[in-house]
Amino acid sequence: MAKKELLNRLRRAGCIPEYVPQPVKIAKPIGNVVKISRVGARRKMHYSAFEFDEDIYNLGDTVLLAPDSQGQTMKPYVARIKDITKMENKGIMVHAQWFYRPQDATPRNGKNISSLGARELYYSFHKDEVPAETIMHKCTVHFVTAQNHIPARKEYPGFIVLKVYDPNSKRLLKFTNNDFLHDMQQEIDLLVQNTMRRLKILLDNE
Repeated sequence: MAKKELLNRLRRAGCIPEYVPQPVKIAKPIGNVVKISRVGARRKMHYSAFEFDEDIYNLGDTVLLAPDSQGQTMKPYVARIKDITKMENKGIMVHAQWFYRPQDATPRNGKNISSLGARELYYSFHKDEVPAETIMHKCTVHFVTAQNHIPARKEYPGFIVLKVYDPNSKRLLKFTNNDFLHDMQQEIDLLVQNTMRRLKILLDNE
């Protein structure tokens, strides 16, 4: 009996499930266009949210993104959604503002960076445009200015950020550093304030 005929008989008998191709999941914008930039063929429509794989993502969300390698040891990228855009007849793109893991940050003095463990990330102002479909799911990031503000992992799971990494200058700066530009400092202050507001126990203990 030919192999193909045998497989068909096994499928008809229910021994082998029929292959059902899965639909390709595509991100879709939500709501009205909030801004339009560029003109002509490069015209971009900006949105405040999109839906992908039955989840809704908004500006400012922190997310995990699939690594660009099939290696099993690769960890997901971590980013904050800064912009959501779409061009005519093209998919949704996300402007991702990256976090760095300590092992991925190279200090300019060449010394190894000591970290607080697997929870710690470094914020950055490095951005890239990536397809929305590379997002895996949301994640929680706590922005704090001191180690005694770090919440207990069991009660408040998520990543911890106390510093900013500049991949160009390879500098690592604490949030309390005075070298940030005004708009950068405002962004950092707002992120820290939002974390402190969320972690009410820490606020009460200050």
